[in-house]
Amino acid sequence: MNEKQLQGKVSEILVNNGLNFRIDKEPLTSEVSGRPSGYFGLYNSVTNECLNTVGENYTVSQNDEIVEVVLRGMNNFGNLSVHKAASINGGRRIVCQLAIEGESKVNKDVIKRYVTIIDSNDGSTALSVGIGDITMSCLNQFFRFYKAGNAKFRHTATMAEKLKTIPSLIEIALGESMKQVEIYNKMAQVKATPKMIHELVGDLLGHSELNIRDKNITGKALSHMEKLYGNINHEMADKGKTVWGLFSGATRWTTHDIAITQTKRGKMKRNNADIESMTGGRAYAHNQTAYDYAVKQLHKSVLV
Repeated sequence: MNEKQLQGKVSEILVNNGLNFRIDKEPLTSEVSGRPSGYFGLYNSVTNECLNTVGENYTVSQNDEIVEVVLRGMNNFGNLSVHKAASINGGRRIVCQLAIEGESKVNKDVIKRYVTIIDSNDGSTALSVGIGDITMSCLNQFFRFYKAGNAKFRHTATMAEKLKTIPSLIEIALGESMKQVEIYNKMAQVKATPKMIHELVGDLLGHSELNIRDKNITGKALSHMEKLYGNINHEMADKGKTVWGLFSGATRWTTHDIAITQTKRGKMKRNNADIESMTGGRAYAHNQTAYDYAVKQLHKSVLV
């Protein structure tokens, strides 16, 4: 796209996804002395809400700057499109997901792959680039940050220069995404044992294997356990009794129970709360635990 088209697309994405605000960094004064405190407030220019306080050296990255550099990066590749952009928790975090054209397969499962850029407007996290995917048959979601290259940018004085490297990080992410599918296919070759199931449930729920079998477990712990086992059994019946089926059971649980429940019960009563949970909340943490466990089983089987 030419420059005029690019700027028009940037504006369209900002307006349509609630990202058409700027972050104003303003000095704060002491309530006691009225003197400069040395701290600064980060304000949403539309709502005037103070998102957080930061130090003098904190450098703001504006939404339009990030969206523009992402779109410029996409121009280098013919297989990317904007899937979703979102403002989370009053603009404290923003997410931009790029869909990778085409589909990948793990046995009969069709996998849609994404490159995801996440940034905070409240000083809580660095700007990060990661990869994610959705298994289309069950809409299970998985996301992780990748460690190849310098995939995280802290909000320092060099932020503007670092933003220019996002296109190269997108290129790395495309390669990482293909490696991810290769790992999934290896998971599908390794048989999952009952011991593996109990171990993973124990890791996810924070119980020992002995406690998991304890009939005295009641209340929320029992409910979580029953739902997790139910999701694992469902996916292993569909995908086979493999590590892929086991891992898919965990992502089914995080996608359809953990992320959704957090939204419904008010722990994340905000727009795009499911995205927040999947990319940095409880669902994200549980998914990383399940992924690490599954990869460990591949190491044991010498398939990595």
